[in-house]
Amino acid sequence: MSLIAPVVLIIYKRLETTIRVFEKIKEVAPNRLYLIADGPKQETDKDHCLKVRTYVEENINWPCDLVKIYSEVNLGCAKRVQSGLDKVFENEEMAIILEDDTLPELSFFRFCDELLRYYKNNSRVAHISGCNIHPELLNINTSYCFSSVVNIWGWATWKRNWINYDINMSSWEYTDKDSFISKWTSPKADSNGLRKMFDLHCNNKDPWTWDYQWLYACWKHNGLSIVPKYNLISNIGIGPMATNTKTKKTIKAYPGKTFKIKFPLVHPKLTRNLSFDDKYYKKRKISWIRKFINNIKSILILK
Repeated sequence: MSLIAPVVLIIYKRLETTIRVFEKIKEVAPNRLYLIADGPKQETDKDHCLKVRTYVEENINWPCDLVKIYSEVNLGCAKRVQSGLDKVFENEEMAIILEDDTLPELSFFRFCDELLRYYKNNSRVAHISGCNIHPELLNINTSYCFSSVVNIWGWATWKRNWINYDINMSSWEYTDKDSFISKWTSPKADSNGLRKMFDLHCNNKDPWTWDYQWLYACWKHNGLSIVPKYNLISNIGIGPMATNTKTKKTIKAYPGKTFKIKFPLVHPKLTRNLSFDDKYYKKRKISWIRKFINNIKSILILK
């Protein structure tokens, strides 16, 4: 498989998950590979960070232009991703992006690469998702749909869209918040929860994540997301070592299965699939309610 777009791998200190993701990248052997790495939070992290960087560097066994975007101090997840991708898009018009715990099915790379080229000159398309957590909701005859759902477990985008990214979300302060959220979600969405996250990250000098700002940037500029008919990515990093998906017990993979997407791709009309969005936001709201109830139960049991 010959990729036109470069691959970006965001790494930190988890060697085991990095190896599994990197082995997939090796199979497609991209011509250009960007490594974005944050510095250690504490002294005990130094050795782990070094091992991850060294492993990837020493196991590139194909002709490849390697660009290392390393920080020796800890910037934190949000600022490291933002500053790292800023550097990538100083040089590139498009990119396929993976984190050290987003394990792709091999067809993910071709899926992104073809669509990056297909929509290269159409700024209405802002994001290509590799992960579809609820493929059962997508009953279509095409290879993907257009949605407001912006999943960042394995994704791709263009420089023309990334330049809209503002980690401070400063314009949110002056936005008609209710109408904005209702336009992009649905009446069945957890709109209060989403609004709180936007409020939290607006002009926040120390943001803890970067993805809500990207979601806002896509929506603010009327950008749609491509969601594949089948799930192409599993998160293999959910557990005690995670940054934003931390749980007491390790979850081997979520979603548990990935599927190969068929080629040639069958393209839909460039219009938002409101039916999928409505069902997706309804399902996500129900899952958040269940999580809240379970948390309350845990508190009562502890008491």
